[in-house]
Amino acid sequence: MTIAELICFGNELLIGKTVNTNAHWIGKRLIMLGINLRRITTVEDTIDQMIASIQEGLARQPDILITTGGMGTTFDDMTLNALAKATGKESKLNQKALEMIQKRLDYLNEEKGADIKLTDERKQMAMLPENAEPLKNTAGSAPGVFQIFEGIKIFSLPGVPKEMKAIFDNEITQRIASDSEKEYHERSLVVKGVPESELAAAITPIRKQFPTVYIKTHPKSAISNKALTTEVEIHLTILATQDESKKLKRAEEQLISVIEQIEGLQHQKPVITRLFND
Repeated sequence: MTIAELICFGNELLIGKTVNTNAHWIGKRLIMLGINLRRITTVEDTIDQMIASIQEGLARQPDILITTGGMGTTFDDMTLNALAKATGKESKLNQKALEMIQKRLDYLNEEKGADIKLTDERKQMAMLPENAEPLKNTAGSAPGVFQIFEGIKIFSLPGVPKEMKAIFDNEITQRIASDSEKEYHERSLVVKGVPESELAAAITPIRKQFPTVYIKTHPKSAISNKALTTEVEIHLTILATQDESKKLKRAEEQLISVIEQIEGLQHQKPVITRLFND
């Protein structure tokens, strides 16, 4: 199984000023590529903490390590420096990255009527760890960065969501899509009339029979003045080869069969609805 970790840099994430939508988006992208995101870490914008978090992530030896944030021109944009120090590399002006930045500025000046100079602060976005590769950013100025450290693929992305997404889709996907032989499959059921506590007893033996299928319940019960209404979504997922993925369908069928035998609230039969099957 291909394992990934994600490190998100930014004080704004820790103090609740900004919702970390990047982590949500990247997690969904990775699982659809058959890659298991094992850990998401949020770290403040201090160089010591950033270096430590990268080194800790590398020590766990994931196949892929992704960072977001800290790639711009302000005082707290220190990801490139942290990457270099964490991997023992020297920071060097990357000519290809510099050309990417200049090309973006030329576009803004010529097509958008801006008047933006290539300042020393902007040149800092091209100070990459030695032997790192810049990744084209079609939505902004800061290039992404790709490097390999002791067999681990490291990708660093800007924190601006549209820039992060552009680099991920255009540059990263092609570099990791073939890393995993497994695919993500999911199915979802909604059961009405049976409390989650009773469904747990039905799910337990199915989990034991199909240990590679992850089964998670999401209760949506509500109490009104008139009656108790209970609704539980059951989400079944598997990260598997095409042949192994057949276990997901079998687990769903057996689960439905067991639930149908349960006597629900007010002695009514449960109502089962398939939300979607992949």
